[in-house]
Amino acid sequence: MKAVEFINVTKTFKSGAMGKKTVALKNVSFQVEDGEAIAIMGPSPSGKTTLLKLTAGIYRPDEGDIIVYGRSIRRDLNWIRKNTYYVSQNMQLNKKLTIKEEISYFQEIFGNKMGKECIRMLETVGIYREDYGKRIEVLSETQITILKLILGLIKKPKILLMDNILGDLEYKILEETLEILRSINGLTMMIVDKNVDVLNNLCERIILLSNGEVIDVGNLKRILADYPYKYDIEVTWKGNIDNDKLRSMGYQYKVMGNTVRFNLKSEVEIEELIRKLLMDMKNIVKFQVSGLDIEDIYYWRLNR
Repeated sequence: MKAVEFINVTKTFKSGAMGKKTVALKNVSFQVEDGEAIAIMGPSPSGKTTLLKLTAGIYRPDEGDIIVYGRSIRRDLNWIRKNTYYVSQNMQLNKKLTIKEEISYFQEIFGNKMGKECIRMLETVGIYREDYGKRIEVLSETQITILKLILGLIKKPKILLMDNILGDLEYKILEETLEILRSINGLTMMIVDKNVDVLNNLCERIILLSNGEVIDVGNLKRILADYPYKYDIEVTWKGNIDNDKLRSMGYQYKVMGNTVRFNLKSEVEIEELIRKLLMDMKNIVKFQVSGLDIEDIYYWRLNR
């Protein structure tokens, strides 16, 4: 059985005093297999969060239908809400409660005990049973992120919907968290994240969105393997950007306001470009080197 089927789904929102309609998703159709982890990619805004919230039953489609494990969102909304869980960084916790109180509350409303995978996940960020009496307000951002995630897992959802929840974790914690998620039998995951490591380590397929429409569904690992660049250097310039100067650098680049992102293929190219940038520091506020950027991959795939 398919875990999720979107059938010609359209979702609009009204905004402004005149109630102008904005189309978030238009005629979207795709399928997700039972137990699959699938990535949702696109620039902001392209409908990624709307797609996840529709799957969770937080929003309802204006047109079309969403089928979750054979049940229609139009007829079985309560069942779908019970068997899905949407988690994002915007989720608010009562920081005056202790960890134990928050966990107990979620255990009570979901009617489940916290599983071993949740305990393991908390321990990856240094939260052990003797720490459960601590108030949430004293936890680090990383610890709060993991707490949000395990509260969802207490629900034992069939489908976990993660909206940019993992991408800021440090590498070791991220690696251990992904390993735990992969070990949960039968869990279907739909993931929006800017961190390529998150998507590459969990997902086989990717849904590409543009302006609320699905433009492609493809194999993520093949797309990443085909992507010709390995690094970015992001440069913030003072004042207006000199396009002739950018072209003279000799590298692929994209301009975003006063910031330019150069795409590079090797460490040798990084060294060469940094030398050129250092010679022009009087016109530069800052620059930084990073790994793969999910939006760069998106635009490259879109324009192939």
